[in-house]
Amino acid sequence: MSASSGLHPPARRQPSSGRQPSPGRQLSSSWQPSSGRHATSDDTVAVVTDGAASLPDAVRDHLGIRIVPMAVVLGDEVRRDHELSPADILDGAARGPVTTSAPSPGDYLGALGELRDRHVVVLTVARGMSASYESAKIAAGYLEKRRAAVVDTQTAAGGQGLVVMAAARAARAGAGLDDVAAAAQRVIRRVHLLASLDRLDHLATSGRVPKVVTLAGRSVGMRAIFEFSFGRARVRMPARNADSAVARIVAACGADDPGGARLHAAVLDAEAPAAAEALMDAVQHLAPRGEIYAAPFSSVMVAHTGPGLAGLAWWWEPREELVPTGQHVAGGETG
Repeated sequence: MSASSGLHPPARRQPSSGRQPSPGRQLSSSWQPSSGRHATSDDTVAVVTDGAASLPDAVRDHLGIRIVPMAVVLGDEVRRDHELSPADILDGAARGPVTTSAPSPGDYLGALGELRDRHVVVLTVARGMSASYESAKIAAGYLEKRRAAVVDTQTAAGGQGLVVMAAARAARAGAGLDDVAAAAQRVIRRVHLLASLDRLDHLATSGRVPKVVTLAGRSVGMRAIFEFSFGRARVRMPARNADSAVARIVAACGADDPGGARLHAAVLDAEAPAAAEALMDAVQHLAPRGEIYAAPFSSVMVAHTGPGLAGLAWWWEPREELVPTGQHVAGGETG
């Protein structure tokens, strides 16, 4: 995320109450740790991503995923994204502009250096949103005795998290570097992200959507819906209300099912708990046997979207790739 993009003071917003970030609220999640090889053994490929990815702590720790934080600038203060909650970002935005910046090559090099002799797959937020990909490529070029693959996920937040999980599961099952990168690419081609917002003003400020679209949505009082895919945010027809937005997002997810596939999904919540809970309930009803988890929306992403976001990232694992629980599959490990 470039240093020039981010959240600007809203016209009539009161400072946040300072409550704990949305990830602390417990949505019912169907994600369960799978058995098998430990993710951090020295002979497995390491998987690294940046702070834009939405990953619960339990998932990150179980799969051994290394996260390189991004920076958030609040006035004259520079903080790491994991040091701030969404409420902190919104409080800061009430006082002045909030901007973000990608990890530097040095940040990535430091993280890669801590991984000793392991080969590494680095999965970054969409390169159209951030310089994270370029920083990772520069850092990877300094590795001498190890191989590193740097992959642009072409998505962000929960979509990025799903790509990272698939790669980490392949690594955990013993796949080599090329196969881990290929597992990520398979999910990149299938992953979708749809979200609804009270307003699109913050995305327009950061240059993600045209400003004229925000004016239209505001004038009719509808709930904005946008899609993030292939590195770009695209505005969809607005919904009449929050319930309509949830129904349309879940319908789009269901329509994407090729038949007999298993759903992998992440429910996103940026200070919109009721809408996120409704999404979780609807998606679990759509795919009772799917793997669905509540995805924390990072402070970096809140700086770009503003508050009031509820969304869904998903991909369907085709029937022909499904195998019994605990075995390695193309794109991950079931269970």
